Amino acid sequence: MLNNDPPPHYYRQRWHRQLHEYPDALRILPLIALTGVYSYGIGFAYLSLNYTGLALNNSVVPALSVVLGLLLTFRANTSYSRYYEGRQLWETLVSNTRNLARLIWTSIPERTQNDHLEKMRCMKLLLAFAVSTKHHLRNEMGCDYYDLDSLLPPHWVPAAADDTLGEPLSPGTYGATEHFASEEDLPDVSANGDMSLPLEILFRMGLYVQQAKSVNKIDGIFSNSIINHLNVMNDCLAALERIANTPIPASYRIHMKQSLALYLMTIPFTLVAQLRWWMVPTVILASFTMYGIDAIGAEIENPFGYNANDLPLNQFCDGLRKEIEFIVYHLPCETEA
Repeated sequence: MLNNDPPPHYYRQRWHRQLHEYPDALRILPLIALTGVYSYGIGFAYLSLNYTGLALNNSVVPALSVVLGLLLTFRANTSYSRYYEGRQLWETLVSNTRNLARLIWTSIPERTQNDHLEKMRCMKLLLAFAVSTKHHLRNEMGCDYYDLDSLLPPHWVPAAADDTLGEPLSPGTYGATEHFASEEDLPDVSANGDMSLPLEILFRMGLYVQQAKSVNKIDGIFSNSIINHLNVMNDCLAALERIANTPIPASYRIHMKQSLALYLMTIPFTLVAQLRWWMVPTVILASFTMYGIDAIGAEIENPFGYNANDLPLNQFCDGLRKEIEFIVYHLPCETEA
């Protein structure tokens, strides 16, 4: 007898999950409470202590509202454009990974067992590029991660294996047969040289394609097609790095918060004469809305972290892993056609 599936956890506590996903609730709630206390103090002074001179003309608020509205709009639009661009770039990265997996698996011939081994390693490097890009964007150094370590070729020590680059890698690490030297070489900067792991993986995949071309497994047209896909992946990496490493300027963020505080400190004086004690909940609602917009912008400004509102990079990488595993274990390669 078949039993019905139990209801998912989020159906039982949907309201709690949505409250948990609200941006920076613990950060804005003290600000809202402080604004409410401040508004209550203004109301108490005006209504209970009869300081009627506290009331201001209502014409002050519209002037501040226009400026603050422009600042909040720019803040929200800029942050969401970064979030959406990050999603578009990751979609491009996934699309090119799928294309490369299909081209490499079905079109590069396998003449020996070693050819099959090299192709399998290149397929794993495709997935390793996406996973290492995820860690790179999160500023997670090294390559000792459960979802990355098994994807790298054995006996290969990339520059990102440690936070600092140790001994320079020998040319044989990349399959080179000769190493030339001349007086035009760069100075020895091995102590300071470094390269991110995703970029190093792209170099290694490029060397695999060049090696296949040199032994006539593929022609120049097919090689150029693969290289074009690798170039697009490199462009995606550079654009993702730009988003992750270019925050909103501090001067703008500081001015934004100062303007927001000035506005919320002013409106109690303009509303207390007309709304009386209803002025306090009105100001609290206004502060909740405005502090919330600022917090949303701050949270989605960098969409590559672990917050509930960030892009689900782990799910994207897991989806790629399942697709590549299906290709390797269920679809025929070139030699089986």
